[in-house]
Amino acid sequence: MARPLRTFALVALPSGWLFLSIPLLTGLPIEPFVLATLFLGMVPMAMLITRRSPDVTVRQLLRDCVRPPRSLLWLFPALLLIPVATRLGAVVTGGTTELTAAVAVGMLGKLASSVLIVNLWEEMVWAGVVQRRATGRYGFVRGALLTAVLFSGIHLPLAFYGVDTAGDVAYNVAIMVASAVALRLMIGAVDRWSGRSILTVAILHASFNASSELVNADDAWVRYAVTLVLGLLVLAVPSLRRNRTVAVVR
Repeated sequence: MARPLRTFALVALPSGWLFLSIPLLTGLPIEPFVLATLFLGMVPMAMLITRRSPDVTVRQLLRDCVRPPRSLLWLFPALLLIPVATRLGAVVTGGTTELTAAVAVGMLGKLASSVLIVNLWEEMVWAGVVQRRATGRYGFVRGALLTAVLFSGIHLPLAFYGVDTAGDVAYNVAIMVASAVALRLMIGAVDRWSGRSILTVAILHASFNASSELVNADDAWVRYAVTLVLGLLVLAVPSLRRNRTVAVVR
């Protein structure tokens, strides 16, 4: 692993384990600790790595966060692909929830707040710094897989929430890793196709989170399965497997 990625992992992962374990042990609300993981553990390290890079500046990174996609049409799949596919999958399996106007408005509100408060900054770190750097050094697929491993690793304490057996933990870890792999493949592709728009990939990430409203709790596996299929379909694009994305490699 390149030195900046190793440095990021050595600092960000333990901070995530620390912050995300506190609610598990104390019963406190998890949301403040998710934000602490992001803004105290990940964002500062991403900024430091970028500041030390000879190839990209912090200003360029922040500009990517507000950059619209090369074609505005990319906003539609970023926003709708996972929710629509999830809903269709839930219809087929009989796991749908009632889709009322109130549910739709609530979902849009959740998506907007998620983008602004969490996902934009999260993807500044993961897509803008970690995955671009990993892709530049190792290629598209291995870069996405490495990012998925780190992404899953920092969220590992979440696998222990609401579990009764070791099997529950194993299931949660498997779901976490599969979703991370699928999302990193999709995000790596959309980052490239959208012209390096972190805003677009943040919307994609938020749409995955918001799609949980479209299936029954007992059928949550549908959302994960649909996302995994969509992620694996990215591998059918020959240019992504063959070429390396322009990215920081030092």
